[in-house]
Amino acid sequence: MPALLIIGGVIYKIYSEYQKEQEKARRRVPQAPLPPSTPPVPSQKTERVRAIPEEVRKIQEKRLAEANSNKKIIVKPVVDLEKETERITSFDLRKAVIQSAILNRPYQ
Repeated sequence: MPALLIIGGVIYKIYSEYQKEQEKARRRVPQAPLPPSTPPVPSQKTERVRAIPEEVRKIQEKRLAEANSNKKIIVKPVVDLEKETERITSFDLRKAVIQSAILNRPYQ
């Protein structure tokens, strides 16, 4: 029990010294008031858009038009399931063995 009182006293002493140092620091450096924050003005954004030279705007529009015209439409072919299953099931083992032997010839 006495150990807890001693530890509590030490912690309180450290905290009180910290508070004193903070108060001294506040007196040394006077805090300047913060500037009031102003919300962004929408007119500034429109002024930036107007500041773009005409040539640059035309080039940007041209590039955008080229990018849109270069887009390709991908059309997937319609697959007939009956023909597809027929193609898959019509496997000739004899023909496959002959083609494999032709492709994988043993060279001596």
